[in-house]
Amino acid sequence: MPTDIFHLFTSLGLSETETKVYFASLNLGPVPVQDIAKKAGLSRTATYTTVEALQERGLMSTHERGKKKVFAAEEPERAISHFKEQLHEMQEKLETLNKVLPEIKMMGGGERPAVRFYEGQEALRALFNDVSVAEPRTFREVSNMEDVYNILEFKTLNDARVALDPVKIKIKLLHIGELKRKREGVTYRFVDKDKFRDFHGDIWIYGDRVAFVSFVGKLMGVVLENREFAETAKFLFDVAWEGSEKDR
Repeated sequence: MPTDIFHLFTSLGLSETETKVYFASLNLGPVPVQDIAKKAGLSRTATYTTVEALQERGLMSTHERGKKKVFAAEEPERAISHFKEQLHEMQEKLETLNKVLPEIKMMGGGERPAVRFYEGQEALRALFNDVSVAEPRTFREVSNMEDVYNILEFKTLNDARVALDPVKIKIKLLHIGELKRKREGVTYRFVDKDKFRDFHGDIWIYGDRVAFVSFVGKLMGVVLENREFAETAKFLFDVAWEGSEKDR
């Protein structure tokens, strides 16, 4: 079965017009643009625009022949090189997109699901980004600090410090386990880890959201976006806060 070369070029990223002009020029050799336009069945203006686009891709060149400017398609080998370069760039962009996908999902507008699930260190970074987007006035957190220090990467912890700025957000942290360092502007209280030894996670309450992070097995995060639930969670946190001990 013969290969549809025209469709092959368009599937690799050239527009139909670019493909028509490229093959018309390849067939004619170095000629003025009006000859290419006639061969491709396009207007002279459209052909000029397309030739410029193909020159930017490195698929056509131009030179003077007497007093006329002529244009010529580059050899097909150059087209293969161009498509390989495009493929390499696309692979790099896809890798970057995959890394920031959780953040992009967080930024979606309009109707959004009430519950969202995320996994791994990248999911936590997406949660930090969501805090930045939500711009809450207060941030309440319940955290097992031993799990935080043992499981989370340094970069993830640093991302948290950037997202949770005590200058902009009133932060209360109710923690289980010892803190390695305290941040100025954050209010701390603690509970006896022997009484809550089965808690291995993190709970965030901010804006109209409640986020749960589990440190058991595969790192997972769940965001519940609902104002009524968030207000209930704030109430429960405040009750626990009043019954906890102040950091010394």
